[in-house]
Amino acid sequence: WWPIVTPITTITFCAALQYYNWVNYRQPFGATLSILALGTGKWIAVFTSWYWWSNYPINFVMPATLLPSAIVLDVVLLLTRNWTLTAVIGAWLFAALFYPTNWAIFAYSHTPVVVDGALLS
Repeated sequence: WWPIVTPITTITFCAALQYYNWVNYRQPFGATLSILALGTGKWIAVFTSWYWWSNYPINFVMPATLLPSAIVLDVVLLLTRNWTLTAVIGAWLFAALFYPTNWAIFAYSHTPVVVDGALLS
């Protein structure tokens, strides 16, 4: 469910901070700031709860990459300067770019491995 739920839940934080920055300061980088803050908090939570407390390997529990999607959302607001177009085009691009930007993170797990003479994929 993570390719569906994560963009839907994170875009609400992006939209709130993007609205605040755009209305008060006319700066179109609210989504990027929001994702950087959420990503920092997520990495702290993943590191402390998985690695420190349970000694689980950190390379098996990586949070999703949302920064390219947030940058595209901010660029759509910068170019269009319109809330309606940003909501329609930017939100669609935010969700559509989420899954392909995470392919690089999970690429190592798609490599076939030979274990005890059996090929595992």
